[in-house]
Amino acid sequence: MSIDQRFNDALNFRDLGGLVCEDGRRVRSGFFYRGAGLAYFSEKELEEFRKLKVRTIMDLRSMMEIQMIPDPPIEGTLYIQHSGMTVKGSEDIDWSPAGMRKIGGAAKKQLAQIRGYYTTIALDNEAYRIMMKEIWERHVPIYFHCMTGKDRTGVAAMIILMALGVKQDEIKKDYLLSNLYRKRILEESLADIEAEAKDHPELKQLITIQDGVAEETFDTVMNSILQRYGNFDTYLEKEYGLDNEKRRILRDFYLK
Repeated sequence: MSIDQRFNDALNFRDLGGLVCEDGRRVRSGFFYRGAGLAYFSEKELEEFRKLKVRTIMDLRSMMEIQMIPDPPIEGTLYIQHSGMTVKGSEDIDWSPAGMRKIGGAAKKQLAQIRGYYTTIALDNEAYRIMMKEIWERHVPIYFHCMTGKDRTGVAAMIILMALGVKQDEIKKDYLLSNLYRKRILEESLADIEAEAKDHPELKQLITIQDGVAEETFDTVMNSILQRYGNFDTYLEKEYGLDNEKRRILRDFYLK
């Protein structure tokens, strides 16, 4: 998967096509797009986006986020909003710049709360159920996004790729690509706290979560699923109604 030159790297925009599945097939291109909020796109980038003929936009941001920076309308596209953050514990986390620059005990508490958040985000999350229903009903191409296209969006991509039977190392590779797309932003933020982080390594952890993604977060989400359901097939059936037959139908349509 290479960086799409039509879009600024910071938009974290990509097509999930090409990822390799356990059965040797690959995800078809042109069905699943992920990235940042459309409000961050330039006019030229929006022109390119319209050429993709996206049928459904799944906005995983909160209503407050949307009111602050609304998506521009895309004619002929179904727009669905449902916050992917409405899970237990998320309301207690200070996601502000100040909250993500804590040190010492305050930082450790913040990191523990964030880990707790990621143990629940893929469980009983209505936003992801709505998204998977649209995918099952073939209301595609679909573009799913949050603010920066890395956290709520990253978990959404994990669930889609899991349902398609993509290899776990491929799913992780897509998740961690956000660090490549947002490399400049992440490096600038880490350089800004370099001196302080020598004495407070927990600050570096918070900044990485703020402006990039952490491998530990991916593992936390996956392990939380296995802890509750034992395996991913049971998770897909219990959370999204995707039993063996439905997964076969889904894969036959979206894989090549």
